[in-house]
Formats: sequence, structure tokens, C-alpha cells
Amino acid sequence: MTKSGRQTISPGVKYRVSGLEAYQPGSKGKVLSNLLGITSVREMEEAELASAIKAEHVLMGLYGQHHTFTRADIDRIHRLFLGKIYSWAGTTRKVDLTKGGFTFAHWTLIPELMDRLESHVLAKHTPCKGATTEEIAEHIAVVHVQLLLIHPYREGNGRTARLLATMMAYQAGMPGIDFGFIGSRGKEFDGYVGAVQAGLKDNYAPMTAIVLRALTLALKRNRSRVQ
Repeated sequence: MTKSGRQTISPGVKYRVSGLEAYQPGSKGKVLSNLLGITSVREMEEAELASAIKAEHVLMGLYGQHHTFTRADIDRIHRLFLGKIYSWAGTTRKVDLTKGGFTFAHWTLIPELMDRLESHVLAKHTPCKGATTEEIAEHIAVVHVQLLLIHPYREGNGRTARLLATMMAYQAGMPGIDFGFIGSRGKEFDGYVGAVQAGLKDNYAPMTAIVLRALTLALKRNRSRVQ
């Protein structure tokens, strides 16, 4: 939906942000101002990971197989994920974000883009259903790519998108989804970033392949537990 840029996003590079930024005192400009007073990058990563795990358990009890997701649901997912860490969790950003030369959607366009995401993408692809794992993967891939192209939040966009993907996988009767192989840098991550950017040309095949692999890994993990 958004034609915000076509450059390559470099892994491991912090966002460049327009306007004023508020960082946690004592963090040397490396950690955003937060409710927990965390100044260490590693400690913040651990706090966010723990919060994401808790959020997933809560979300499983909120959204059933017949639920059509909305932009309000995405805000809710983000708030459940980061609400105890950042005061602005669940609200869209008021700054522009650039990463590795790639500029995400201008912040003033986000309300319109999120409305369009709801009416043209979420309404079509949720509740997530499919006769095959491939069909399920395609539904998840389209939603995943379009949400990440908008990048509506100051922080936590990727993990919010993955939480939504997880809920969609559960809707389709899958035992979750395992994105663990992507990591935060390297060949797999570069492929993931490229798959997101392919969505600028409405090409969802690369992300569908990644999601299919993630679903297959979750299925294998579930089988091994049962055995």
C-alpha cells in the first residue's frame, strides 16, 4: 500500500528518527524512555521478549477462529505487548522512521493507511482459513508484509506483526508459527527484509515461502512434542 521507499534495509541498524526523541536518562541514547527505568539494551531486549511471550498467552484467549481483525485489534496487540514498558504503546507514531536508507510511511499517513489495511487486507484475509498450509501461508504473508510496510509504531512493529501472524495461524488450526530461524541479522534476515520490500510491487511469493517454512517448523515441533 505504501510506496515509502525501495532501498535496502540494513539489519542491526537503529532507526533514524525525525523530530525530538526521548531516551532513557543514563542509556547514552541507546534505550527509549520507558516505564521500567531500563538503561541497558540487553535488559530491554529481555524485558520485551518476556512481554511478548506473556502477550501471546493473553491474546490466545481473546481472539477466536471466526474473528475478523481490525486496526483496533492491532493497537490492542501492541498495547498488550509493550504497555508495561512504554507509555505510548498501542498508539501510532508521531515521528518518521528511516532504517538503512529505507523510509517508512510518513507518520501523517498512518491513520489512512491503517484504515485501508483494515478494509482491504484484514477484511479479506481474516479470519485466516485455508484448505492447505500453502493457502494459510499466503493469507498470513499478505497481512504481515502490508503491516510492516506501514510500520505504524515507534518500536515493536516486527514483533507485533509476528504476534498477529501467530493469532492467524491459530485461527487456521495450526499449532502456532516459528519465525526463530530468521534472527536479527545475516542471510535469513536479509531474505526476510527483501520479502517485505517485495510487497511494494505486490509480490508476496517471497514472504509466503518464509511463512510456509515457519508454519512447517511449528508443525514439526508440535509432532515431536506429541510423540
